[in-house]
Amino acid sequence: MKKSAQLGLLLLTLFFLNKPSAEAAAKLTNLDNIKVGYDDGFVLNVEDRFSMRFKAFLQFQHLYADRENNPDISTFKVAKGRLRWNGFVYNPNIGYVIQLEVADGPGPGKRVALRDFLIDIKHYEHANVRLGQFKVPFNRQQLAFFGDLQFVDTAHASKQFNANQVNARDIGIQFSGDHADHLVEYFVGLFNGNGLNNENDSTKYLTVFRVVINPLGAMSISESDLANSENPLLSVGAGLAFDAGNNDAVAAQETTQTLALEFAFKQRGASIQGEAYFRDDDRNADASGGYLQAGFFVKPQKIEIAGRFSLFNPDGNNNDITELTGGLNFFFAGHRRKLQFDISAVSFDAGNRDDWMVRSQYQVSF
Repeated sequence: MKKSAQLGLLLLTLFFLNKPSAEAAAKLTNLDNIKVGYDDGFVLNVEDRFSMRFKAFLQFQHLYADRENNPDISTFKVAKGRLRWNGFVYNPNIGYVIQLEVADGPGPGKRVALRDFLIDIKHYEHANVRLGQFKVPFNRQQLAFFGDLQFVDTAHASKQFNANQVNARDIGIQFSGDHADHLVEYFVGLFNGNGLNNENDSTKYLTVFRVVINPLGAMSISESDLANSENPLLSVGAGLAFDAGNNDAVAAQETTQTLALEFAFKQRGASIQGEAYFRDDDRNADASGGYLQAGFFVKPQKIEIAGRFSLFNPDGNNNDITELTGGLNFFFAGHRRKLQFDISAVSFDAGNRDDWMVRSQYQVSF
């Protein structure tokens, strides 16, 4: 089949996905103080002593990549397939989250992995405790839920500056809280520092600090101004990660410090956010980078256009990686059901290579 025919079939399919439909209404039944039914997921509540909400998430994606000096790619894939349980046990002050990844992995077969398994202890108003495996409180864009992103995926630079230099998640403990109705939010964490589903292999840890100031009121970390905020919202923050060199697999167990500076603004369908990163690495090359992205709803809460610039600059000559991305988003039921398109130009100074990537993605949660 010719590429034009493939593209036509894809666009026709996406046209039918684009048809609006009513959102699923909440429906709960109360039987002897036991509530059961649907409310943005399957819900079970037993006399406020136990609560569970079960949800499933799917991101079905088509990727076309025109790669210089490498074969082109055109493929369908399940970019994300997640099962998530959350609620509380014993009383509402002891919450939990369990999240499994069940999407297709590379090659034959399935890849099933534990993403989150955490307990939240919220007895004290300004000092919550979280323990288990979860996202490290450092990089704003990596902290955002994958289904709440403005583009099909996070910026290239954002992926390079996780606190543990592996991925966004780790195993550990976190203290957090807020003051004056989220005017100031703080996070302090101690983690293994070896990434997803990995224990510590030494006596050294990853320590993370993050502080956020919301001078105009509480602001969600989700991207896009889907709420069409009438009043302006502003958030600024900083994160610091100190890796003590805890990985025995690394020959030189030296320290690494990573700094992240962030801001975000939203008002009346317009949004802009960015981060700057700086890494002082005694084991590998130092690096800096960041991204800036903005979006605007041409039809409030329904159709959004967006653009992004990203730069990753590891130490050394001719090593920069730059990304330019444009996006178009259609929202049918908020972030729960949306259709996204984006096109990216990614330039690699090393090898003087320019790649193009076109992605379309349908997302649904239920």
